[in-house]
Order: sequence, then structure tokens, then C-alpha cells
Amino acid sequence: MSVHKGISNQLSQKNREINLFIQLDKEREVAIAHAAELCAANEPFTTDRINELSLQINELAKQGSIPTRTYVTPQMVEEFVNKKRS
Repeated sequence: MSVHKGISNQLSQKNREINLFIQLDKEREVAIAHAAELCAANEPFTTDRINELSLQINELAKQGSIPTRTYVTPQMVEEFVNKKRS
């Protein structure tokens, strides 16, 4: 019975990690879209929120079951916006 409980606990933990990753990744995508919108409108923007979320995701990824995310620079956002314009 204790083996079953141990496996169940591990699966529950992995499920929580995956759900948290999904939530953080969605928030990161929204932050990227917002920065791109501001950039496209020639408004000031930062990548601070994007990178805060990237840090949280990367810390979670140290558990070994989810992918990491790249930190984003303002230049990366500008390049993305310029490619969309072309």
C-alpha cells in the first residue's frame, strides 16, 4: 500500500508542476504579446514581466519534468515586431 501511496503522491506533484507550468507559460505569452503591441505602437515597453515569468518557469523546470524558457531582451521583441511587419 505504501508503494501505491508514494506513486500517487509523485504523480500528484508532477500534475501540480505541469499545471503551474501551463499557467505561467500562458501568462508569459500574454506578456510577450503586450510588449509586442506596445513596441509596434512605438510605445515604451519592458521585458521585465516576461523575464520574471521565465525565471519562475526555469526554477520549476529544475524539477526535471518541464521545459525551460529563454529570457527575452527588448531587441528580441523589436525583431519579432519588425518580422511581423514584413
